Amino acid sequence: MRSLLFLGNFWICLHFFSQNSTCNILPTPVTFVKAGSGNEFLETQKLSFDSNACPEPINVIFAEIAKLYLPSAHNYLDHKADKGLIKFQYISGGYPDSYSLNITSKEIRIAYTSPASCFYALHSLFQLIQINPVDSSLKLPLCFVKDYPKFSWRGLHLDVARHFFTVDEVKKYLDLMSMYKFNIFHWHLTDDQGWRIEIKRYPKLTEIGAWRDSTVENHYATSPRTWNTKRYGGFYTQEQIREVVAYAADRQITIVPEIEMPGHARAALAAYPEYSCSGKQQPVPGLWGVFEDVFCTKDSSLHFLQNILEEVMELFPSQYIHVGGDEVPKTRWKTCPNCQKKKRILELKDETELQSYFIGQMDQYLKKRGRNLMGWDEILEGGLSPGAAVMSWRGTEGGIAAAQQGHFVVMSPGSHCYFDHYQSKSTSEPLAIGGYTPLEKVYDFQPVPQELSAQEAPFILGGQANLWTEYIPSFDQLTYMTYPRAIALSQVLWGGSKAPYQTFEEVLKTHHIPRLMGPILNTHTSLSFMKPSFKFKRIPNGISLGFEFKDTRESVAVSSNDGHDGVWLDHEKTLDFKRTIKKTRLYNLTFLSPCCADSLTLISHQGLGAQVSYETPPNERYNSGDLTLVDGQFGARPWRGNQWAGFDTNTVKVRLDFGKRIRITELELGFLYEPTSWIHLPLEIRVSTNRGKDQSYKVNNERCNLKFQAKSDHIFLHIEGLKTIPIGFPGEGNIPWIFCDEFVIK
Repeated sequence: MRSLLFLGNFWICLHFFSQNSTCNILPTPVTFVKAGSGNEFLETQKLSFDSNACPEPINVIFAEIAKLYLPSAHNYLDHKADKGLIKFQYISGGYPDSYSLNITSKEIRIAYTSPASCFYALHSLFQLIQINPVDSSLKLPLCFVKDYPKFSWRGLHLDVARHFFTVDEVKKYLDLMSMYKFNIFHWHLTDDQGWRIEIKRYPKLTEIGAWRDSTVENHYATSPRTWNTKRYGGFYTQEQIREVVAYAADRQITIVPEIEMPGHARAALAAYPEYSCSGKQQPVPGLWGVFEDVFCTKDSSLHFLQNILEEVMELFPSQYIHVGGDEVPKTRWKTCPNCQKKKRILELKDETELQSYFIGQMDQYLKKRGRNLMGWDEILEGGLSPGAAVMSWRGTEGGIAAAQQGHFVVMSPGSHCYFDHYQSKSTSEPLAIGGYTPLEKVYDFQPVPQELSAQEAPFILGGQANLWTEYIPSFDQLTYMTYPRAIALSQVLWGGSKAPYQTFEEVLKTHHIPRLMGPILNTHTSLSFMKPSFKFKRIPNGISLGFEFKDTRESVAVSSNDGHDGVWLDHEKTLDFKRTIKKTRLYNLTFLSPCCADSLTLISHQGLGAQVSYETPPNERYNSGDLTLVDGQFGARPWRGNQWAGFDTNTVKVRLDFGKRIRITELELGFLYEPTSWIHLPLEIRVSTNRGKDQSYKVNNERCNLKFQAKSDHIFLHIEGLKTIPIGFPGEGNIPWIFCDEFVIK
């Protein structure tokens, strides 16, 4: 009955209030309506509230919430039993974690169905507050909000193994999460490069495994490599873990710990080498990537990890315990007597099934203790026991397969949810691992794939963004990579009214960026989405570069290596670049912007803007259109996803049409070698024309200069790669990727 009353009041409020399309709350609530013309406000000097009606967990933390939004928050708060401006009403039987917020000229009324929903209501309330700069009074729009989450898993991940973050930094990370209604913190506590959680039964895990003697500098792919030889590391004591778990719980966030196994184990094996296949003593590595030494499948190794999980479960009350399971080389298992004996005894056909057995043993162990196992989508390989959940990171395919088999799934595809990727095309972005995931792409993420039926879709618990920290050494860098992309993800996962991206961006820019970067939060935040954007378009004999400026004071200065200079101001929206015949020409474009500096280099050549036909289509994650190979841009090193055409196969066929016969004397073709990402150079290229010209070339470098004499209106490229990734490389035995760069025609 009370839930029906709640709905009745809702419709009365809708009758009283008028619709208003702009809402300052993010993620956007399900319903938001303003009173009258939308210009009426409640003004107050104090936020007094009924502390008796406020649920106890929220009553305790009320002041902490206020501190995230208000300067000198204690001056605004007034605890008043049985009265106050803010009133609370518990509603039984309502939609899970739903709330309503009703602001009138006389009071603020919060109706809630759970402590979590009351917590969310307060964050929405504080996001609506404006502070009068004259007398510091508070002003709130008269409005009605009705809200609830669509997904039960709204997660952010943090890797503290590659780079360590202090307890205070983790707490601030949780505070920022709470502001945008995230409810899952996936804490990646162990990896090859560091073990970060105290396990009392095995003290050497932190005495040895938490420290490395060197760390690779620059990007993994930089050659030659250089090293920072300063000892690096750290770990959390069990007391600190409990403190952080309680801190998160107060903010309605569940912490899901991850203990990596059977791969990504070098830090643990540095401390206890007897649980590897070889027993060889090795240090904690300071190099990123995937290592062949993993946990052995012998019983003693399994018992070692189960003993660790026993202590982990005492610290974390979460239903799910994440065990990793990704990127496990099988090299050591194939030659290990213990592993091969285990395989024979269990009558397993290969090492993939051996990994399934390994994960299954952990699953049974957790189940007996009332917990559920979760792992990356590789745990599907070889079969997965009922009740285990899958986190899909290699695209959505693993999540689709898991949901169709009846497993719960968290969608976390690298295409949309990897925040260690670059977030703009700017050359001024700080070093990152690679890839390209801009704000708008995150905003477009759809956690539930269309391939799932109505019966299968409910197995999608929600989604999560992952913060891998190989190239994130500081907390400022961490927040820069996370925000504002995390806000876009919160909009996706909360599931309220999703406004057009431009509306979201305006609210973000006007209300949320100033708060994040202001004196209270002082959070290092990316403004990359505010930089001028540009798009390539094919024109006869070249390309046109169109610009979208977000500030009327922006312009572009252009210079070239042969004196073709000029400045195009903001009212001229496009620049045309024609093919050059006798020699290539380099153009340097400098964006002049009050927001941030940026630049772009283009090369003009005979193939600029040529028609590209992909007989082999690029993978959708790395397909920026058919101009990618002839847009005048060289792919950057370290690689960025937007400048490459990426193919998830070892045979690529591409045709370039020039529109007329041209004389070709040389081809300069670009490829990427990044084996940690399964990207390998092709072995051979065959170039042909319609006049019988056919020539093959071996590939030895990322950029290949091929002498090719011909007159033709097109060329056809047949690119052959390795059949499989060689043993000893990440992804061994799988088909490698081929990434292609600008194809320069001379």
